[in-house]
Amino acid sequence: KSPVELDSTRLDWTKNGLPHNPMINPGAISCCSVIKKDESLADRFDFVTSEYKKMAGGEFVGFSNATFLSEKSEADRNYAIGYYLKEHNVFPEGCNLQETLDLYFQLCSVETTANSAAVISATLANGGVCPTTKDVCVTADAVRNTLSLMYSCGMYDYSGEWSFEVGLPA
Repeated sequence: KSPVELDSTRLDWTKNGLPHNPMINPGAISCCSVIKKDESLADRFDFVTSEYKKMAGGEFVGFSNATFLSEKSEADRNYAIGYYLKEHNVFPEGCNLQETLDLYFQLCSVETTANSAAVISATLANGGVCPTTKDVCVTADAVRNTLSLMYSCGMYDYSGEWSFEVGLPA
């Protein structure tokens, strides 16, 4: 039914020993370890949210501190995943695990409106070009890879089921 049907925290590895899927916890945490890794935590978060805002055509992209605090306080499994990834040398040299997890929790706490989410979706559907600003926000290759992952596992357990029930648009 779905590549993530068993558990969104599942440790699924590539042939190179890296988490395979950036749409579930281990892969997302790994991605956070390399985003602007030499910059401050605040600058790393600002970089990602500014990319989201570009894709949203300047529409609202915000942050929920309540969600962040909740994510962080209920994060035993994510801390365990982080330490497991660290033990298996998944992170770059000198990676600060606490900052990586904080960035992950922060990015899990990003908020959008229906309008801003729709513009982000339209940007992806438009090959990475924001339809409201005409700015190229994402490369065509990155869009293809992102949409493939979103289609197959972007909605956790229901992606595979939805794919079989609804199918691919013609």
